Amino acid sequence: MPNNTQRIVAAIATAGLFIGGAWFASGFRTDIAEASASSTGVQDHQGLIVNLHGARSDKGNIIVMAFDQQSAFDNMDYNNAAGYLEAPATGHPQRFDFPDLNNNYYSVIAFHDANGDYDLNYDAEYTPTEGYAVSGMNDLHDNPVFYYSLVEPGKPVDLTLFYWP
Repeated sequence: MPNNTQRIVAAIATAGLFIGGAWFASGFRTDIAEASASSTGVQDHQGLIVNLHGARSDKGNIIVMAFDQQSAFDNMDYNNAAGYLEAPATGHPQRFDFPDLNNNYYSVIAFHDANGDYDLNYDAEYTPTEGYAVSGMNDLHDNPVFYYSLVEPGKPVDLTLFYWP
């Protein structure tokens, strides 16, 4: 059974480890660099805001589409998208503002159209050859599902483009 002196020393050591660990952990950065200005020329803090990261090159355009219908989402039908924006690609984070999209939930698809043909291109095995991102998708092996990828306007959505090796 520990005596009072041992208990006090243990409490002081625990407090020291706790404070020291907190100080050490405060030096780690976990936040993602935010795009400081809208890539589309319209910056508004209302509606749907998409921060896009991870473009590998400055070639082509970044295309971002917001969908409120499952059929348009499944077919990537930009004619029936609730919102469509494109901007020149850059290796820096980009922000896309959809100020009119503020009264529904939306699924977002973005892709790096490196060759300028306005399509997400695939190889013979139906593997994408250009970078892409879908809200709610966490890795390359996820299948995009409309209802799992719905996001609420008013809060910025951070997406990272995935590229297959």
